[in-house]
Amino acid sequence: MLELSPLNNITGVHAGGTASVSLPIGLTYETIFFDLQGVTPAQIKNFRVELNGRMLTEYETLAELVKENDYYEREQLDGYVALHFTRPEVKSALSPDLQVQRFFGLGTVGLELAQIKFDIDGAAANPQIKAWAHKSAGTLPGWLFKRRVFRFNFAQGTNEVADIPRPEGAHIALIEIRKPVQDTENKVGVTEVEFLVNNTKWRDRLPLKLHNHILKQGGRTAQKDTFAVDLMQQGDVFSSLMLAKDGPNAIHDMRLRIDCDEGGASSVVVHYADNYAASSF
Repeated sequence: MLELSPLNNITGVHAGGTASVSLPIGLTYETIFFDLQGVTPAQIKNFRVELNGRMLTEYETLAELVKENDYYEREQLDGYVALHFTRPEVKSALSPDLQVQRFFGLGTVGLELAQIKFDIDGAAANPQIKAWAHKSAGTLPGWLFKRRVFRFNFAQGTNEVADIPRPEGAHIALIEIRKPVQDTENKVGVTEVEFLVNNTKWRDRLPLKLHNHILKQGGRTAQKDTFAVDLMQQGDVFSSLMLAKDGPNAIHDMRLRIDCDEGGASSVVVHYADNYAASSF
């Protein structure tokens, strides 16, 4: 049975502060809900989840988590932000959906420390933050989603990215190319993307309108300033791109070719599914 209870030990909640909340060890966390008062999601910066001091996932601001929830069409509530470990969009051709969704819950058995940390913008009016956790029976940390942000400065035209980390045995579920634009009336940022693995096109260039329509057909909503290369669009994590160094499925080269209609600061956000016990990434 799921338990829903508050997390009462959030420290450092004040304008300009660094806040943290420790998750009680021994349970499996499915969803954590944050109640934000006197502070906006964009004012919650450098948001990260750490296990035994090792980063699991990161968001530049909590507004990026809101956009992620919008992208996956997860139900949202004004004033609250939900961090999903058990992801409702995950599906399976072999097992019941609920079973495979819970497979990715954040188990904490055997850990010494599980923490969520974030910085609060000094301009926040009067920040007050509460949190609640959906928890179930304790398990060891197993397969987990990891979100990593890699920063670039793209030029107008075609940009090539070939140095995305490839942790052995992990899967890539989603790659987001984020390119905010200055000329919002005439520019869109990223217009087309080509994704190649071992010189084979996994994703070819498509007109942006068609690309976003295909995302919508798969239960996704395209986000402003973001181009999504979704390798898990049907919901099956293990049919996404597996990262292998040896054997018949070994990946020797992996690259993105990104067309931009305006240059400037950009980021490539990679959503990995990885076995915590078997990985140091």
